[in-house]
Amino acid sequence: MARKTIVYWAPPTEIAALPNTAQNMVTNNLVKTRFIADKILDNIKKGDKVGLKVHVGEAHNTHYLRPDYVREVVKAIKFKRGIPTLIETQGRGSNVEKIEINNDYTICVGHRKSAAAHMEIAQLHGYSESVIGAPLRFIDGEEGIDRKIVKIDGIDLKEVSVATGLFDYDKLVVISHFKGHPFAGFGGALKQLGLGCVTKHNKHLAHFGSMFSVNSDICNSSKCNQECIKACSVGAINMNGKSAVINESICYGCFRCLQKCPIEKAIIRPTWNNIKKFVERFVDNAKAALSFGPEKIRYINFAFDIPAKCDCVSNASVPVIPDLGIFSSIDPVSVDKACVDMETDAPGLPFLNNNGEWSKPLGRGVEKFKALMPIVDTSLQFEAAVKNKIGSIEYELIKI
Repeated sequence: MARKTIVYWAPPTEIAALPNTAQNMVTNNLVKTRFIADKILDNIKKGDKVGLKVHVGEAHNTHYLRPDYVREVVKAIKFKRGIPTLIETQGRGSNVEKIEINNDYTICVGHRKSAAAHMEIAQLHGYSESVIGAPLRFIDGEEGIDRKIVKIDGIDLKEVSVATGLFDYDKLVVISHFKGHPFAGFGGALKQLGLGCVTKHNKHLAHFGSMFSVNSDICNSSKCNQECIKACSVGAINMNGKSAVINESICYGCFRCLQKCPIEKAIIRPTWNNIKKFVERFVDNAKAALSFGPEKIRYINFAFDIPAKCDCVSNASVPVIPDLGIFSSIDPVSVDKACVDMETDAPGLPFLNNNGEWSKPLGRGVEKFKALMPIVDTSLQFEAAVKNKIGSIEYELIKI
């Protein structure tokens, strides 16, 4: 029988400060972060350039991972004389959306589409060198399209555009905030690999069935000023006679051509993938990201402040289960499975509805994310990961 993967777990229990401060501080979750880091960062050597994959959170989201936890991991890497850098990639698409709350109040969401705007949100959320102790770098470039094409034999994909800067590091630590997700079911290490380490091209292909294309029967250059060509920032659109054509290998799904084209239905909008296809494709992406070298990667999942939706949306809801603690492993599948198993075993939390009434908490033994969002299925990630031979759902949980 194959040996089970070890998943280290630091429970979330904290004992309030009493006269014996040293004894009580051992239960502090920041201190436990260091204990977890020391268990798992055994592969880091002096002089190693270490990338820490993080997610800084979307604007107006208040449930992203606190930077304090990341700082403790940075300190642990520095203690081993590694050289840490926070790494991140741009969000899908190109538009910052304005939402009018009322006549006097408008908010903007979707800031993480370019390095400049993304950095502003990172600074606001404390993901800066002055707070964490390591600089933040966008490994897919200013617009999120700097890539290395990796060939794979995935479930649905045969090549993936991995962020080119990922390969500038000697070691990688994937730091994830465990929480729900409206399509993936949950977000953890697999999602950090599969959506957080690829460029916009494969972020788009996870969400949509194809890139943009042109309906040559409708497109007619005599009826426009070739606005689509002018709008495309990567030169993916050219003319073929009277009709435009889109090079789908270059397109990254920014929507600008569709927005600028004056001829209705000349540009074909891709359709959304169903849930299963979305999951399979981003797990394919994860397989490509692992070309970095699986043995050089470590995973830490922080299961604190766990809402139904993810850090990439502006309104993620309130926490739906109690804090579960900190999990770490050398296997992204095992560490995610441990989190989902504990989430299922945990009691749910009540929350107020729009009428000011408290909900009845979900009971133990109920997978909470699916119960709250019936269209999702957390098992899909594990099925796809096992099929892609990324890791194992069999693990041994070791409490520290």
